[in-house]
Amino acid sequence: MKYAVWFVRLVFAAWMIPAGLNHFVYLFAQPMGDQPLSTELIKALLDSHLFDITKTIELLAGLCVLFGFYTPLALVVCMPVSFCVWYWDVPLQGWGSTSAIYGWAVLLSNLFLCAAHFEYYRAMFAVSSQPRALAAAGPLAPQAGAGA
Repeated sequence: MKYAVWFVRLVFAAWMIPAGLNHFVYLFAQPMGDQPLSTELIKALLDSHLFDITKTIELLAGLCVLFGFYTPLALVVCMPVSFCVWYWDVPLQGWGSTSAIYGWAVLLSNLFLCAAHFEYYRAMFAVSSQPRALAAAGPLAPQAGAGA
């Protein structure tokens, strides 16, 4: 399983880093879409400058996943971007299009990596929780009464 996670991390980073960097430094032509709705979406994102945010998130998430720096946080922050990539590539470009493969690959890679880092998200799914005292040292501090 460890090798599968490493492989998906490398593939995910190899996709996100050039895709994000391309917006700021020309590497290849930005795909504008083959269908009218996909072209309108890209133009709207470019005109509203939301594309700048999207590409920044792609670049930072790719770097974080590649170097293992805040990887669980980067994956969660990148999830809406991965869904948008999927939405643009699959429903708007066409379910049978070549770009649909890339859309599914980005979304499934992000979901797989989130599942691989589930231990970091586990506390968010607690049914009930107790707030920590303000003076608590940190999340890994031993609790009072915990055996040594």
